[in-house]
Amino acid sequence: MMSSKQIMYAFLKQTYDIYEKAQHINSRMEDNEEGIVESLETLFASRQESIRHLEIFMKQRNFQWTTEELSIIEQLQEIDQQLQPLINNLHQSFFAQIKRITQTKEISKKYSGAYQGMAAAGSFIDKRN
Repeated sequence: MMSSKQIMYAFLKQTYDIYEKAQHINSRMEDNEEGIVESLETLFASRQESIRHLEIFMKQRNFQWTTEELSIIEQLQEIDQQLQPLINNLHQSFFAQIKRITQTKEISKKYSGAYQGMAAAGSFIDKRN
């Protein structure tokens, strides 16, 4: 099993990698390279695993952060302050894209229903007077 210091360094690297990747994601989702958002999701998953490992250490009796670990925590806080606005913008972009997709589906349903039942057995009946 890794030490808490090793996990902290891994956590710091994962957080920094997320920050770097988030900087390169365009708010217009359709303008991003294929797979870039998925790779960000993978980084978040591995970071979450590090958090679980850290929680195990923190629950141990008489647990205390070392001076080196406290320094890492300060670095994490600095990166997190820069990362939060990027992640908030990404969330807004995701929701905007989902809203556009939903609206497109709704409009598509309206048009597809409008033309059903018009033709009678393959013939066209002209209703002009």
